[in-house]
Amino acid sequence: MIRWWVAWLALICSSPSFGAVYYVSSETGSDTNDGLAPGNAFETVTHINSLALQPADEVRLLCGESWRVQTLVVTRSGSAGSPIVFSSHPADCADKPVLSGAQPISGWSVAAPNLYLADLDDGDNNGLFALGLNQLFRGPERLPFGRWPNIQGHQDGGYAEVDSQPTTDQIADAELPAFDWTGAVMHIKGIRWYILNREVIDDSGSTLTLNDNVDCWGGCAQWGYFLNNHIQTLDLEGEWFWDESANRVYLYSELGLPADGTIEGSAITPTSGDYWGAVVLGHHLQEHISHVTVENLKIERWFDAGITTPINLETDQNSHITLSNNEILDVETTGIRMATWVWNAAPGNGPSGWRGGRDHLIEGNVIDGANHFGLDTYGTTTQILSNQIRNVGVIENLGRTGMGCGFSGSNCTENGAGIRLKHSSGSPDHTARNNTLRYNRLHTIGMNGIDVFGRDMMLENNVIDRACWSKGDCGAIRTFGRTNLASTSVHDVTIRGNILRDTLGNTDGTHPEFERLFSLAIYLDHYSRDMVVENNTVTGSTWTGALFQNSTGTFTGNTLYDNVASDWGSELSIIEGVSQASQGGNIMFPLGANRRSLRVGDSAFLTSSNNNYFFSPFYDTSIADDSTGCCDMTLADWQSTSGMDSSSVAHWYNDTPGLQARSQIFINDTNQPMLFDLGGIIYQDLDQQAVTSPIVVPPFSSRILIRGEEVIFTDGFESGDTSPWSSAIY
Repeated sequence: MIRWWVAWLALICSSPSFGAVYYVSSETGSDTNDGLAPGNAFETVTHINSLALQPADEVRLLCGESWRVQTLVVTRSGSAGSPIVFSSHPADCADKPVLSGAQPISGWSVAAPNLYLADLDDGDNNGLFALGLNQLFRGPERLPFGRWPNIQGHQDGGYAEVDSQPTTDQIADAELPAFDWTGAVMHIKGIRWYILNREVIDDSGSTLTLNDNVDCWGGCAQWGYFLNNHIQTLDLEGEWFWDESANRVYLYSELGLPADGTIEGSAITPTSGDYWGAVVLGHHLQEHISHVTVENLKIERWFDAGITTPINLETDQNSHITLSNNEILDVETTGIRMATWVWNAAPGNGPSGWRGGRDHLIEGNVIDGANHFGLDTYGTTTQILSNQIRNVGVIENLGRTGMGCGFSGSNCTENGAGIRLKHSSGSPDHTARNNTLRYNRLHTIGMNGIDVFGRDMMLENNVIDRACWSKGDCGAIRTFGRTNLASTSVHDVTIRGNILRDTLGNTDGTHPEFERLFSLAIYLDHYSRDMVVENNTVTGSTWTGALFQNSTGTFTGNTLYDNVASDWGSELSIIEGVSQASQGGNIMFPLGANRRSLRVGDSAFLTSSNNNYFFSPFYDTSIADDSTGCCDMTLADWQSTSGMDSSSVAHWYNDTPGLQARSQIFINDTNQPMLFDLGGIIYQDLDQQAVTSPIVVPPFSSRILIRGEEVIFTDGFESGDTSPWSSAIY
């Protein structure tokens, strides 16, 4: 009997507990209720912050309802098997509860023809925008911040050109419209990969004086810039400006006087130096949290982040946070930010420093329209799965803060990334590491799609379309190490089975010497060690499909197709003095004359190379070895000089420059086999074997076929098989 009682007690203690379930309704609730039933729900999210939640407790916000400018601050922890859960009621509803950072604006009046203003301290606006706003919306539309010059129809993507730089904190431009631009913000490209922000503190004719020095490559003359945060920028439908000194918002519109409530703005709220947004995980300057789930919420229009950690936590970082199935739309800074400074670190927790938390699950979220980062984390042992991240760091959406980086300093390289896995200086054990990124889909990302500064990562079966949409010299997947190969923070990263398409490498606003589109879809840089790159498909990158630069690893089974947009790029590049890579089983297939399949700084950088396809039907000599000081080579030349690639294959046909290529790539970017109907076209594979329709392409892979003739008859005429013919007379 005693044994049975002990066993029963042990089972009870080890089983998940059942906590209280609290309901919240903005429409029918009251904070004087007990919240324990939908009909007796609390009213505000703010009230939830005061509850002494316990492990296994749940907070459920009613579906189809909205809460405006009420931040959920999570300061209580669950336990293993009994997390504290913040979710919807019913669970998994399509009309998710909305945490909106915006307030409606009323009291619009005419300021000038097609220009309207609203006083944010007056009438129904009073108290809603005490610190102003930084985004504006009309119905579902995010309205553009006014800027000069306009993007539409501009020959350089909306960047004016600097004529000269009289002093380090000034720029001059004779085409600058004759207004007093004091108070405006200048956003200037200093090199392909960064855009700096500066405040205009004085205007003298065509010369602007800035709040801090501006550092451009070779000086700022002929680099591009644009201005915003000024009323004189308003000349297109929907453009707006917030006058901070008067707390007024101005809107340019040809649609007439806006009705009350049809326009709303992202209200800036007090932060006390804290990161802020819809959901804050942890108590700023105080306790960390663990075993918390936030799921099935819609977060939109926040002046800062969507879901964030506070800027400081004491003694330790967060752990075991699950963020699942949330939508995060149109936030000024970052969709999900897991970056906090742990101060007064407890013994055994390592040094104080930047952390992102450990053992998190970030799954199935949608992030659309963040201006600084999609997901930014120093996290470790974290799974980042099946998220959709779109429209990050898009130039048209940028406001006063641009892509971030503040208004001083010269290093703004990383901002605009879809996912950043960050390095923690001084605390290598808390640098992003041991993370898995799988099945994520990224589309239209201003800088690098996935930016890796840590180690022991798995990046597998992700799909990245249109990375480097706003900046250049970046990649769909980039790794960037430190100092040297022995001590680098970036090593043992596996990049497997990813689909990487149309990495642009935007060079709008650059100096004329840098105007060529410049992207490197797989970009292994600056002492990235022991990288494993296998079975990826890369197409549409503008300079190089994949690059090892001062980096080491293996490159096997990859398909690089049509990645060279000019005559100085290559499908695969292995350059700089410490690069060491082995490659095999790859397809390197440029389309165009003078475009290379392979470029090496020295054949010694390749430890081995074999069983590859060097297909370059427009250009027979597509292999370059920079150390020879000579010329491009055929595969036979390369085999002779390098002693490698004895079993590799060159193209067996030629295409004519100016005419359509005979090759076609079939890409499956899903997790299920995909059937492709080839129609009435005869194809061959790269081994000259006939291929019949349909073909099956496995998940997250591709196949290249060579087009032959169209099938006009299917009665055996071409093959000579007359057995189906009939002599019957009708």
